Amino acid sequence: MSDTQVLLSKIAAVRERLEKVQIQRPGGDSKNNGPPLLAALVASLPAIEEPDRVQVIQESVHRAARHGELLDGALKELAEAAGMKAEPHRLPRQLTPRAHRLLEEGRKLLTRLRTIDAQLGSNDILDDEDPLTAWHRETVAMVDVALHIVQAFPDSPSDQLRLCEGLEVILRAVGERVAILVQALEKRRHDTSRLDTLADLLICLESGRPIELKPFAEIAEAILVEARQAGSLRFHYPFDIQAPRPNSADFKSLSLGHEFTDAQWVARFVACHSLIVAQVMARIMQPAAEWRGRLTESIVAALIHDVGMLRVPGEILVQKDPLTIEQKREVEHHARIGAELAARLPACPAWLVEAASGHHERLDGTGYPNGLKESAIGSLTRLLAVCDVYAAMGAPRPYRPARETRTALTDTLLLADQGLLDRDHAERLLLLSFYPIGTVVELADGAVGLVVAGPMGQRNLDSPARPVVSLLTDSHGHSLARPVHLDLSRWEGRSIVRSLSLRERKRLLGKHHPELI
Repeated sequence: MSDTQVLLSKIAAVRERLEKVQIQRPGGDSKNNGPPLLAALVASLPAIEEPDRVQVIQESVHRAARHGELLDGALKELAEAAGMKAEPHRLPRQLTPRAHRLLEEGRKLLTRLRTIDAQLGSNDILDDEDPLTAWHRETVAMVDVALHIVQAFPDSPSDQLRLCEGLEVILRAVGERVAILVQALEKRRHDTSRLDTLADLLICLESGRPIELKPFAEIAEAILVEARQAGSLRFHYPFDIQAPRPNSADFKSLSLGHEFTDAQWVARFVACHSLIVAQVMARIMQPAAEWRGRLTESIVAALIHDVGMLRVPGEILVQKDPLTIEQKREVEHHARIGAELAARLPACPAWLVEAASGHHERLDGTGYPNGLKESAIGSLTRLLAVCDVYAAMGAPRPYRPARETRTALTDTLLLADQGLLDRDHAERLLLLSFYPIGTVVELADGAVGLVVAGPMGQRNLDSPARPVVSLLTDSHGHSLARPVHLDLSRWEGRSIVRSLSLRERKRLLGKHHPELI
């Protein structure tokens, strides 16, 4: 017999005894009144006709039982949504309001995680393992634990309140992890959308369909805003271009799992490179008075300059062996073709045609397609050539991995020193430092950090190697509870030794900072 049933039986017994005593209300015959204390107790009770008091309590008990059944059903639904096997557990007979609120919060978090799971599945990333997917799986496991804790709650309200404190900590941590997932996925969607938009615009331009400069200008403006806000500069591609390319005419994108034609794949390849060039230009042009009033058009030139590469067969772009003479000539034709395609734009400015045609010209006359020298190459085209070389070195290619940003900058400066590139424009790359914002680096003591700002101290020859770093791990590789900011220009004893590869970032940071991978 339950506690509630025992209570009901006692109430019924008291009621039966009261009826036998035949207690009268005040104002009746005092001779028939019962004991004074019992009479006063009954007199204080309000008159209840229909339904009587026992019936009211019984209905309340039935409602509570129904409430428990509903909670059991809700928990079963949550378990099924989380992929948990049905178990013979049930909720306590009655949850405190605090416990009930936490159960509802867990349900909402699980619903959000189901939505995120669908978004992760749609990306179909072919890495060894997407860190966001692993992060999501662990977060679902945390919600699973939280729901099982509720199932194990005792009936005692005081015990429930004590357990709710630990449950709140778990759900708070889950909420923080969900926020990181949402933010990282939003950034991924934003980058993918921009890439697809630029690729589609380049396809329209190459195919001769009507197109205006305005959509290119809108992308350029957004890139400039990110540069002003000190956004990260990442050298990456949304697919593994070092993976073998299928032989079929139609093949799956190595990033999104959708069907792409050969032309679309090439357009995405070109769009990736053009976006990196545009981001580099946006960061080194803004401080210079020479470019004030021309920033947007310069970034537009970076977005369009390589459109001629859409005429290069995809087999050449993914070839790992050295190109033959004929293949090199086919690649070199893209500069002249790009100028012809750019000229199709309505009221196309001359500087855009020149940028598309001349970004592979070299100051010593060894470039292509026209072998121009020195003053025959305009200032914008010279700057574009510098950024094009730097961006290409810092990104992966089928025949080589990506170079470290420090190596890419040093090699670009070396080409300028040899008279191939403009020296003044090449030195502007030092504004990025050897390790641009967003680069994950290893310090000499083994600590790992994220570059969050350029050098803050007085500029000198050592400045590019000493940016501001947010330390994420200690020298033993253990994650820090909170990032520690370190201005290397003020720390003589600490320095950066290298940037980390994608594989190293996944191994060291994937468990705690998946949004940085």
